[in-house]
Amino acid sequence: MHALQRIIVIALVAAVMAGCAPFTPDPRNAAPESLPSRFDLYDDWPEDAALAPDRWWTQLGGSDLDALVRQALGGDFSVRQAWARLKQARAVAVQAGADLTPSLSATGDAGHTRAWSQDKQGVETFTLGENFELGLSASYELDLWGRLRATAEAGNLDAASSRQDLETAAASVAESVAGAWIDLVSTRAQLNLVRSRIKTNRDILRVQELLLLSSQASALDILEQQQNLASVEAQAPDLVTSERILLNQLAILAGRAPGALEAPAGDSLPDLPQAPSTGLPADLLAKRPDVRAAGLSLRAADWEIAAARADRLPAITLTGGGAYSGTGYETVFDAWALNLAAGLVMPILDGGNRAAEVDRVRAVAEERLAAYEQTVLTAVQEVEDALATEQGQRDLLNALTAQLDMARKAEAEARRRYLNGVDESCLAYLGAVTAVQSLELSLVQEKAELLKNRVALYIALGGDWTSDLTPDGLAPEGLADSDTTEATRNAS
Repeated sequence: MHALQRIIVIALVAAVMAGCAPFTPDPRNAAPESLPSRFDLYDDWPEDAALAPDRWWTQLGGSDLDALVRQALGGDFSVRQAWARLKQARAVAVQAGADLTPSLSATGDAGHTRAWSQDKQGVETFTLGENFELGLSASYELDLWGRLRATAEAGNLDAASSRQDLETAAASVAESVAGAWIDLVSTRAQLNLVRSRIKTNRDILRVQELLLLSSQASALDILEQQQNLASVEAQAPDLVTSERILLNQLAILAGRAPGALEAPAGDSLPDLPQAPSTGLPADLLAKRPDVRAAGLSLRAADWEIAAARADRLPAITLTGGGAYSGTGYETVFDAWALNLAAGLVMPILDGGNRAAEVDRVRAVAEERLAAYEQTVLTAVQEVEDALATEQGQRDLLNALTAQLDMARKAEAEARRRYLNGVDESCLAYLGAVTAVQSLELSLVQEKAELLKNRVALYIALGGDWTSDLTPDGLAPEGLADSDTTEATRNAS
């Protein structure tokens, strides 16, 4: 049989064998067996709960918070680093799949030879020679057992997992911005209350100074009120400092230098939005980017096992080349040569290297399976914790509101008794005023905690808004990154 015919026969047989491609990952149900069917507080959650808006922060702070979040998603340093890592992963994925296509290279060669020789009679001979060659060379490995495909699939899944890591980083940044904004507004609200308390205490001090002139108040009353006033005034500097620190934090989150960010307005905390629907724990498998990333990473490990197993079997590589050659520029196309070859590599002895690689990637898959299960159950825990915290925080706020209502009534009565001369000392009235002011501050602080916990709940429940991320920030709703495929969404 002619050599070319043999190569063609080998190629055809190999192509048929390649169609079998037996090494592919076994299907697995990676969801933990202990995944609960519903959340513990599912029945106690408000009945009017509705689906949370995809961009939940717009319900909290309106346009001000929306502008801050958008700036952060486009400028935050951790998000920018995540984009760079995604570019690296996508480039590696292209490299992993490159062997699925033939390689073709252009070749060229130019040589100049000068030789000298002398025979026995002493006759000298000089020889000059030139050679020029232009051609193409190609090679292609037949994917007999699916090794190349498995390697490419693993690379693509790693890149998709990197995209989900980016979305996880973006969700974390949105949470940080919302938390800092709530703290900023809370700090300003507390500062307003402190300034109001300072004014109230100064007014009381002026009244007592007038009463002292008419012997209706003692010097001790004046000193005690001065002490109260100084105590309240001492609270303002810390709040002013906190406001500046929070503005610096927001600037860094937006990727700007401290002081370069335009300070957002607002000194009044918003009302708590309508409670979001919790759905079921199984919903987190598709809604949370960190869970999707862990699932994709696990699937990539399964494909790496398939590639390592296939690498233990024979491999056939086809090579070919053609070239024109001549002894001068003008004769380079006067002669040509063509060669075709098929090479077979079959591992026999490698010191256990390939078998050890299979064991290694199987261990990697076991590690990633444990990581995936941990990520899923941690996601469930975060939702459970946020639900329990919100329920407890609501009860605390109701109790504080009732306590504040009673304290204000007590303050009004103490003020009436003091002004009517029933209580000659103003200590009872001052105590009632201090109690009201302290409760007002506590109420602002606890309301801020309730809002931040709601942010944590939104993050714990996940969502699809992160699919709209672009390197420049957040695209209009629905314009998702083209590389975020349906397969990525179904990573679980």
